[in-house]
Amino acid sequence: MVERLSVEEIDTALAALQGWRREDGALVKDVPITPDSYGWLSEAVMNEANELDHHPDIERTGDGVRFTLRTHSAGGVTEKDVELAARIDRVLSGAARDRG
Repeated sequence: MVERLSVEEIDTALAALQGWRREDGALVKDVPITPDSYGWLSEAVMNEANELDHHPDIERTGDGVRFTLRTHSAGGVTEKDVELAARIDRVLSGAARDRG
């Protein structure tokens, strides 16, 4: 079983991530999106998640999307969540480059 990270370990990991926060025992990030970008974004994130065999909660929030990462079997945030957050950041970074 994967070990849950301590608050200190999570805070250290958050320092290396872009725009993520600790909320209710999870890593959370809100991202503004255009109406036509939800499909490709969720597909790209799910491809990354499938590689890790770890799946986020993805929720549409009006003009954005919220990613919530937690390892249910560990009861909180683990290294798998931190790795997936970093991969989501890379997906978002690539999308920004493609648009710019």
